[in-house]
Amino acid sequence: MRKKIKNAARLIVVFMILATCTKCQKDDDLGQANDKTLLSAKQWFKNYEAEESNYALFQNLDYDWNNAEITNSEDGTKTIIVPINEIKKDPTENWEQKLYIYKLSENNYEALLFEIYPDSKNTDVESSLIDSGIFTGYIAAWDLKKGFVKAALFENGKIAQNGSIKVYSKNKTITGKAPSNQANCPAGVECDTDGSGDTGTQLKEVVVNNNYQNPSGYVIIYNNEGGGFTGDTSPGGYTNHGTGASSGSENTQNTNTAEGNPCDKIKALMANPNFIVKLEELGKKTNLKVESGYSQSKNGPFTPLIVLPSTNGADRMKLILTPDMVGYVHTHLNDYDSGLVNADGEPLIRKPLRIFSPVDIGAFLQLAKNAQNNNIPIDNVYGAMVSSDGTYQLRFTGDPNQININFDWDATSMEKDYMTYLEKGNKEVNFLRFLNDKCYIKGIELYKINKDKTSTKKTLDTKKTVININC
Repeated sequence: MRKKIKNAARLIVVFMILATCTKCQKDDDLGQANDKTLLSAKQWFKNYEAEESNYALFQNLDYDWNNAEITNSEDGTKTIIVPINEIKKDPTENWEQKLYIYKLSENNYEALLFEIYPDSKNTDVESSLIDSGIFTGYIAAWDLKKGFVKAALFENGKIAQNGSIKVYSKNKTITGKAPSNQANCPAGVECDTDGSGDTGTQLKEVVVNNNYQNPSGYVIIYNNEGGGFTGDTSPGGYTNHGTGASSGSENTQNTNTAEGNPCDKIKALMANPNFIVKLEELGKKTNLKVESGYSQSKNGPFTPLIVLPSTNGADRMKLILTPDMVGYVHTHLNDYDSGLVNADGEPLIRKPLRIFSPVDIGAFLQLAKNAQNNNIPIDNVYGAMVSSDGTYQLRFTGDPNQININFDWDATSMEKDYMTYLEKGNKEVNFLRFLNDKCYIKGIELYKINKDKTSTKKTLDTKKTVININC
């Protein structure tokens, strides 16, 4: 009897050892896989940072790779979260920065930097942690190359309002330009160089890594911009990439993006006789001195757009969003005499660019976000431009959750960048380069409408030449 008990005990010990060894082997395999992912992401990020200088506020950040965490976002995207050793004006400040690197496929990543600002009134430590379920405070997302993406106020673990970030100079004695010993006002962010008129919430003072004696000349301000938010997104949802990949998968299917084929949607629109009538009408108005255009509702009716006075040589129209709006179409004009003269008495000729402007892009993205908020399929949304050089359409195949309705597409710096890209050369190539380099969001596609009412997708190859893909 004792012998049987001893044998049974031996078997139990053997099974326990085997089980432990198996678990150790699985843990080792998982650790090796995570190490490989981390090394791959780290190398990608090193190359990414080397491509061009980072955004002015995020130069020379100290990334804590030793404490990086590999996880799956709420949407299933494999995500590497890298803490950052922040540079703070006051060591007692409790805000933090984290780098989120999203693995889209093998050796294919995207990155965002998130800044987390717990509410200074928090009395519960848990409410200052973004993964606690009751986080109260502010979260801002930044593209390291292009700047501000989005910001929001959270209360008890849910978004309470959308907002925007502005950078304000502390030096009130200087008006009209940034202090000479500071980083330039970052592109895409509004800077108040005299520090007046602010009613927002100060989140932090900026410490810029440079060689100047007093580099801390800016403060980050959060302003409530109100509308545009629906739902109860948590901090975890807010930091999603939005690819919709299944847990642990390398796939890049995106359940939040437009589902329809843009070519099919354009074909359907071009089969609409009412839309064709508007196109033909607008095609006859490109020789006027004011733009013309219409918005379209999901049920079909077209409404004239509001013409705005020309400013700084720019012709403008106003798009007033309605819950049922799906698209807009407008003209860009031929060269025309402005009625003004230069210092030599010579007439000033306005030369509008016959391709989408930054303001057109912004209006299109607002329209896409408006459609999402009103349960209209994103693939129905379009922006169209009619000119004597041709008719073009914009379509969106990206993640509408990443659209920042507060991004200033009308900023002077944005217009300056745009004109630098478009001043010479092929306008299609230059416009696509501008989209790729300066637009904070992916998924905006350009199509040209041909004379036979077919369409052609315009995209760039690795040599920055246009590839024509006929629908």
